[in-house]
Amino acid sequence: GQILLFSIETMAYDMLDAINNGKDSWKVKVRVIRLWDAINLNNNELISLDMILLDEHGTMIHAKVIKHMVNKFRPLIQEGLVYMIANFKVTSAMNFRPVEGDKIINFLHTTKIQEIKGLKNIRIAEQSFMFCSVEVLSTRDGQRMYLSDVIGVASYIGNIEETGTTHGISKIRDIVLRIEDQKVNIRLWGNKVDQIDEDSMVLS
Repeated sequence: GQILLFSIETMAYDMLDAINNGKDSWKVKVRVIRLWDAINLNNNELISLDMILLDEHGTMIHAKVIKHMVNKFRPLIQEGLVYMIANFKVTSAMNFRPVEGDKIINFLHTTKIQEIKGLKNIRIAEQSFMFCSVEVLSTRDGQRMYLSDVIGVASYIGNIEETGTTHGISKIRDIVLRIEDQKVNIRLWGNKVDQIDEDSMVLS
């Protein structure tokens, strides 16, 4: 009889909690749950294209495309879609981490990205957050390690105002969130001020 060998190379991939800096030939299947431009506030220039990736085990990781490769990869990446991403560098995360992990994925010129379509991507959640309690928020006061996710009820939404900074004039908007029966003051900056309005407020 004839023996047939089938390659499963296209099927095999790594989990985010298993990748490390030992090699660049990793392959992961992930959903891009958040995608944003990192901007240098000193000159308003682009630093990198950043994203949060989520795998089917619920692990999140921060990934970034450095400035001179953004034009290559931006057309290939859309928030909410699932991709197979292969051949990237894993390095240690620095300050202002958007997720609670010590690793970051860096795209290389040789990185390959392919959208995964159909029902087989259904095992990856649509979205994921790590919401902080008021107690955890208080321990992070003044620290630079993590950026924090919070969820609460808007009890006050201020008007859009302008303020002078060392980088020029910026729009600001102050809001108050009720989190676990405590009021937390939050200030939105720049184009974030337009992402909330008075209709979002819950009157009590």
